[in-house]
Amino acid sequence: MMDFSIKLYERPTRFGNPIVQKINQIINSLTGVWFTEDVAAEICKDLIFHDVLCAESDGQVISFIVFTSAEGSISISLLGTDPRYHRKGFGSKLLLHLFEHVKEMGFSKIVALTVPPSSKPVYQQTVEFYKKHGFSIEKVYTELWQGGTIQLVKILN
Repeated sequence: MMDFSIKLYERPTRFGNPIVQKINQIINSLTGVWFTEDVAAEICKDLIFHDVLCAESDGQVISFIVFTSAEGSISISLLGTDPRYHRKGFGSKLLLHLFEHVKEMGFSKIVALTVPPSSKPVYQQTVEFYKKHGFSIEKVYTELWQGGTIQLVKILN
């Protein structure tokens, strides 16, 4: 694996951090397959209140995970990896770093919402990714989002 570092950016849009443009480049490269057209604009608003961990190498963002706190737990808003670096472990490294970071902050529960594979088959990979890292399906909502929503939860030790 190439040399990279993981950096935390707290509420980057609020402070005008250029990291948001780099995150949006990845989002745009994933739009159509993983994300809908509105995700790039929405994440700019979300990052006013959400934090992001980025895996970076040579000034480039390779992968990112956006998260916030809600109802006493951490909620993952969005995770994405530059398509050139898919299946190289960057998403896993970020997620493991997030586990440690939020434990240090006193949290013990992480929640992620995703699209059900029955609605969009490519999301089977997403569900399996989270399950591989100890998440379990807690609820399935039919009324959220266009094709429903799966809520995955991980309790940290």
